[in-house]
Amino acid sequence: MIVLSSKKSAGIAEEVVKSLKATFGRIDTKTFPDGEVYVRIRDKVEGKDIVYIHTAQNNNDLIELFLALSAFKENKAKRITCVIPYLAYSRQDEAFLDGEAISAQTILRSIASYADEIVTVNAHFLNEAGKFEFGGVTLHNLDAFPLLAKYFKHVKKPVVLSPDEGSLYYAKEAASVIKCEFDYLVKRRISGEDVEMQPKHLDVHGKDVIILDDIISTGGTIIRASERLKEHGALGVYVGCVHGVFAKGTGMFKELNELICTDTIPMKLSMVSVAPLIAEYLKKSKP
Repeated sequence: MIVLSSKKSAGIAEEVVKSLKATFGRIDTKTFPDGEVYVRIRDKVEGKDIVYIHTAQNNNDLIELFLALSAFKENKAKRITCVIPYLAYSRQDEAFLDGEAISAQTILRSIASYADEIVTVNAHFLNEAGKFEFGGVTLHNLDAFPLLAKYFKHVKKPVVLSPDEGSLYYAKEAASVIKCEFDYLVKRRISGEDVEMQPKHLDVHGKDVIILDDIISTGGTIIRASERLKEHGALGVYVGCVHGVFAKGTGMFKELNELICTDTIPMKLSMVSVAPLIAEYLKKSKP
């Protein structure tokens, strides 16, 4: 087995290689002055099992991903496992308006045209771990919420909340790790400007609230939730997410007691690595 990765996912790949005692392959990439991407596989991959780890955060990442997968196939790799810690466009998993492209489906079908197996971490359109069919593509969805939960074991009076009922499964799973109660937030619009947020069942007065989400993009919902929870008597608000997009930066989160994410998108806030999760899956799935 040869493990290769994009530069963005090199940290994850290095830990996976150590865990699997695999070979770390070499891949050259660069961007030309006009923005076009160049990819070259430096190792012989013919007849080899390839694991390619590549976070697809933006359009350039996706182009690099497609070129790398194409190069593996053109150079006659025996089997290609594509591990995508973060999959861009995963929030457009259906057509909400007539005529819309189903972006997540299109991206996955493109990847599947090159890869024999696709693995990702907490795809936004899936609410639990496992093997799924989506748009005719088989996808293995890994779950990093237990890893986030372990990080927050230091919190004194914890209760875990999910941002909505749809992700309650993950809150329940995290709460079982921390050994505390869990619930989800319900939203009620009071006016055009004001939205009330509170837990569906639990009283957070005197509690340290841990909000866990799969993706934080702009962060507006998290900020409003934090304000409302403190109004309801929460001692503190701790936030963790699997994918820290933070499209507007992280300055707005300064009132939180703590904010962390995993390294699916590597940054200073990446306090939890998904490398052990990926390595464990590969150990079980590979002979």
